[in-house]
Formats: sequence, C-alpha cells, structure tokens
Amino acid sequence: MTSGQDLHPLMLQDSEEVGAFRIIRRLATGGFGAIFLAESETRRQVALKFALQGPSPEDSAPGADARTWKEAHVLMRLAHPNVVQLLGYRRWPDARDGYLVLIMGYVEGPTLSEWALHAQPTPRRAVQVFQRLALTLDAIHREGVLHRDIKGNNILIRASDGQPVLVDFGSGDHACSPVLTEDTLPPGTPSYRSPEALRFWMQPRPSGSRYAFAPTDDLYSLGLVLYEVLTGSFPYPAHLPPAGLLACIEAADFAPPSARNPRVPAALDGVVARLLSPHAADRHPTGAALFDALSDALGRADASWDAPLFPPRAPEDAVTEEAVELFDGDEEARELRRWMRVPEWPGYAEGRAFAASSSSTEPGPPWSAPAPVVCPRWPRRLWDWLKQRLASLASWWR
Repeated sequence: MTSGQDLHPLMLQDSEEVGAFRIIRRLATGGFGAIFLAESETRRQVALKFALQGPSPEDSAPGADARTWKEAHVLMRLAHPNVVQLLGYRRWPDARDGYLVLIMGYVEGPTLSEWALHAQPTPRRAVQVFQRLALTLDAIHREGVLHRDIKGNNILIRASDGQPVLVDFGSGDHACSPVLTEDTLPPGTPSYRSPEALRFWMQPRPSGSRYAFAPTDDLYSLGLVLYEVLTGSFPYPAHLPPAGLLACIEAADFAPPSARNPRVPAALDGVVARLLSPHAADRHPTGAALFDALSDALGRADASWDAPLFPPRAPEDAVTEEAVELFDGDEEARELRRWMRVPEWPGYAEGRAFAASSSSTEPGPPWSAPAPVVCPRWPRRLWDWLKQRLASLASWWR
C-alpha cells in the first residue's frame, strides 16, 4: 500500500479518485503543474491543476507552491466569460500537507493555434475572435490583472460557442500580489516578450531591479499571435537570441500580413503594425482601443473577408502535433512549430522544397523548417547595437 506522503500528482492514473472527483485523463504537464480532466459525482467535468511541489518545510524557502497559490488569487479576482473559471481549491492527498490542487471549469475545444491551422478561419472570423480577446484583456487589466504569457497555446476556442477563453494564469500577476521571482524579467515565453522588456533586460541596471510589466506588454504579445493567425508564421526568425530579436523588432523588419499572405485584407496591416510597434507609446493603450481599431477595419469589410485565410491543405501537407517521443523538451520551439504551414501561393516554393528535404531521418535542429522571415539588415544593425551597448557598459563600470 502506497502511503499518502509517497503519492505524487504525476503518479495519478485514469479512474483514480481525488476527493469527490474521478480522474478521466491527463491533459497537460508543465514545469510547475499538471492538469487533469476529471468529473464530479454529478458527472460535471472539471480541470484539476496540481502543483508539482508540495508545501515547503519550515526550515527551507517558503512557498514551493506559491506560484500556484498566486494563480488562484489572481483568478479569484476575475469573473469573465472569456477567462477560465476557478471553482475552488484543496490539497491532495493530505488536506494539510498535500499538493495544492486548483479546481477549474473545463473548457472543451482546441487551442487557438490548433484552431487557426484546422478550422479554416476567414479574416472576418479571425477578427471577431481577436475583438473578444481585446475586450477580455481590457477587462482583466481594469481589475489590475496581467496575464504575462499570452500565446496561442494559452487561448482555447470553446467548442460550445466558438468564443476564445484565456487560460493558464500561472505567470499572471496582480498589483497586490507578492513578488515570487528574483529574476529581472517576470516568467513568460521569451519569443513573446515585448521590446521594452528586452531592452530592460539588456541595459545596465542596479542590482535587484525588476521589469515593471504593463498592459501594453500583453497587447504586444497578442499582436504576435494575431500575426501568426493571419499569416501562419512568426514575424521574426525563430530562435534569435535576445539581442538579435530586439534588433529585428527595432528595425521593423517584418512583412505586413497582407504581403505575407495575400488573403489578409490590407485594412489589418495598420492594426498589426501598431500592435507590434517597437515603442509602447505608439501601440494601442488598452484592449478597448484595440477593439475599436479592429471594429473600424471590420466595418470596411468586403466579400474577400469571407474567404478562408488559407487554401485547403492537401493530405500530405496536413499539420499534426509532433509525437511525444520526438519532442525535444523545448516548449517554446514547440509553440512556434504549431503555427508552421506552407501556403499554396507563389513565393513559398523554396520553403516547400526545404521542408521536404528536412524530412529525412538524419537528426537536425529542433526548428528544422525555414525561418518564415529574414531580417537582411539585422546583423549590421546588431553589430552597431552591440558596440553601443559595450560602450555603455564600459562607461557604467568606470
């Protein structure tokens, strides 16, 4: 017989019981938590999110599960139809010393990245989804909540009504929440960080200083996701180091969505360009302002807005989730791979040939597809930028 203190959430099997809930299957596992689909005695389905660390001993650093507690406190402040619902919490298997479990509403439906690949959305439908996301961000920001990890995998499209739902507030923050990390930047996905966050991380700064995340950071990340939905690719080359990524952003070296994908209405180019501006002051200041901009573009829609953003895929071109055994452990790379598609219009022949040649059995880099966009000027800009930073650092140390 396994004692309670020997149990761990990752040992849970289908049909096992956790309090009044029966496990159906595991949905996901991350660095800090594991999520299971479960059902109550009344057959109501819920999502159980387990912290993978239990409470800290009194003689060690407190709060091993503090991030999960923080997520619970953030969600307690939110009651919104497009935000995952917190139903309660408990500890398991021991009510006092067990692992923290968040009991949340189960959202049935694909992630936004899966939906964009398989649902054949039109520009009109995509804009409607992002209008709702803009209003959702506006609502949580007015409550003082920041998501801090907006990306396609943290947005679900609810099957019952087609509405987007923000999930995974594990990196979320509230003005009254305690600071849990000693890092310069808050937790999040590096490729989706704003340029102002990258600048702060790279510039000389006093010891102990931390970046002040703002609503415009969330909106910048949402702009990257909108670009991905419209074009099927990331605006910048994948896996750039922070200096290279910042150089590309500051150079505005990305093709407008309508240039990358001719099926994107040109009216959306300006909205995306403003969202992805290198300077926060030039972006939409609030989700409500973004909603207005999207509504204005949608108000000028014609028949082209009702054609799918991408042509139907041939069976051999279908995009599928990579096998678990092939996953290299890089969650950020997997997130970017989810968006990869090879559209069927002129200009992508080289990409198709590269993708075909990279399907051999020889080992390759985790991101083996061609970079969706090239920054032809960034090496020179990056060198100039590095020289300036080195000079600044030298003066700072004097």
